[in-house]
Amino acid sequence: MEKIVAAVRGTDKFSSFQELLKVSQFDDVLLAAFKNSGKEKGDFKIIIKPNMMVFVNPKDHTAIVTDKDLVESLVDHLINLGFNNIMVCEAQNDVGRMLKNHNVEFVAGQIGFEPKGRYKIVDLTLESVPYKYIYKDKKGNTRKWKHSVGRSWMEADFRITFPKCKTHEHDWMTLGVKNVYGCLPKPNKVAVYHIRYEVFDVTARSLLSFPVHFSFIDAWVGSDGFQGYKIANPQKLNMLFGGGDIVAVDMEIFKRAGLDPHKSIFLKKTVEQLYDGAYPTYTVKGDKDTKFSQLCDWKNIEDKIVQGIDVMEEVYIAWGFINLKAISTLVDYKMFPPKNFFYRLLVWLSKKLYGFFKLFKWYRKLYKR
Repeated sequence: MEKIVAAVRGTDKFSSFQELLKVSQFDDVLLAAFKNSGKEKGDFKIIIKPNMMVFVNPKDHTAIVTDKDLVESLVDHLINLGFNNIMVCEAQNDVGRMLKNHNVEFVAGQIGFEPKGRYKIVDLTLESVPYKYIYKDKKGNTRKWKHSVGRSWMEADFRITFPKCKTHEHDWMTLGVKNVYGCLPKPNKVAVYHIRYEVFDVTARSLLSFPVHFSFIDAWVGSDGFQGYKIANPQKLNMLFGGGDIVAVDMEIFKRAGLDPHKSIFLKKTVEQLYDGAYPTYTVKGDKDTKFSQLCDWKNIEDKIVQGIDVMEEVYIAWGFINLKAISTLVDYKMFPPKNFFYRLLVWLSKKLYGFFKLFKWYRKLYKR
């Protein structure tokens, strides 16, 4: 089947998403996988991974989490096709270790997800089971990585990644491939996946062991600039993307953002594991070439910042420095209060340090629009 990346621009997100389903040939990809499974529709498990766990405040959250209306439109479309074994999943992260209520079920409810019997909200951290990931080392030899996986992600017959289109200081953008990293079940993600292992490597290993069958990207409202993935800088793009090849879809959005996709470490590592280093070729259908800069004052992350963060992240305390503004100004601490005295002290100290560092021009420049 020809690899297609569909891009749709519109004025109504619901009709635009229906158009995206058609242009991307989503139904054909889904029904082919269903036919190959040999299962009945009621036994065919479909799982959708949106962006949810960056939610820490209702204000402007629609710029940093996947539009729940679009996710539920996809669910309704699946139901209309006769599928009813549908899950929407996330896994816990470091925020939940610090703050009360920051778990998948609570966050999903605050965002507005309403299953009403149509689908299940799944916490992959609570479903964690041991698993040996197969991957290829630098010499091309097959290796095994003993780790864990969420049972629903492992057992799914059809996996869909559905992130928000946002900038990220680790790799310029956070899109379909990076969204899969969020499925890894360990809640202490910084210590495990950034310091003990390389986040780029473990994400690629996950994709090799548990392929994603379709990638949608919610770029209806994007978020750009430094830490755009968590500090909302809403940019109205009115665009949606989709395709059956997760790498190809990410590549196209890198191009729309004015970036070279070959710079992305996430894509490079994924291509090495999935395609032996050969980047996929694809055909763009729908909107052919509209750049984000034509629609708004889109700001990408500077190369020197991405390169610097890659070095800094190896030291745990550097994460506190990088996230001072988010900790100090972003979190709704009434909704997500610190779990104990230590974390209350950490929040207090972070606010004091942020008040100090923001006096310096070089620090303010990181967040300059």
